Amino acid sequence: MKRTTRLRAFIETESSALTATLRLYVARAGLSDLPLDAAAQDLLNDVVVEALAHEDRFVTTGEPRAWLLGIAANLVRRRQSDRAKREQREPLIRDLVADDASDDELFDHLCALAEDPYEHDDEIAELVRTLTPDDQRVIRLAILADMDGDSLARELGITPGAARVRLHRALIRLRSVYGKAKADA
Repeated sequence: MKRTTRLRAFIETESSALTATLRLYVARAGLSDLPLDAAAQDLLNDVVVEALAHEDRFVTTGEPRAWLLGIAANLVRRRQSDRAKREQREPLIRDLVADDASDDELFDHLCALAEDPYEHDDEIAELVRTLTPDDQRVIRLAILADMDGDSLARELGITPGAARVRLHRALIRLRSVYGKAKADA
């Protein structure tokens, strides 16, 4: 019970000082689109929730500030990791065709390819032919057959995660071939 009282008393009396320190954490990490004070307050709220959820781990002889800032550092790292995961994305098909193509032009182009990829666009057909048969199959299933991760995985007989990785790698290779072809032109 002494731990709880000491920790809660520290949080109540030192919340302003903690917020000021957390403002620095947030600023250095560049984590929020919110104003700095609001982001620091948000982080403090999460720190308090986490600390109170695990207050049985707080050592009574320990320094509450150090323990709370350690929790804050862990939360900041977790947020950075979550943000990095969110920002990772597979390349868009739009990135593989002409930069000035509109969405409508891109859609029309892909629809034409879906009918017969080798009849309508020799350039794209030639690029796709440079890929391995496995990459060609993944690209055709994902783009031309409009399969999402789960259906692509079922069709390939692999897990959804493996299907996303295969598609991602095939798109990277296609983009590389396209970049080389564009540079040579």
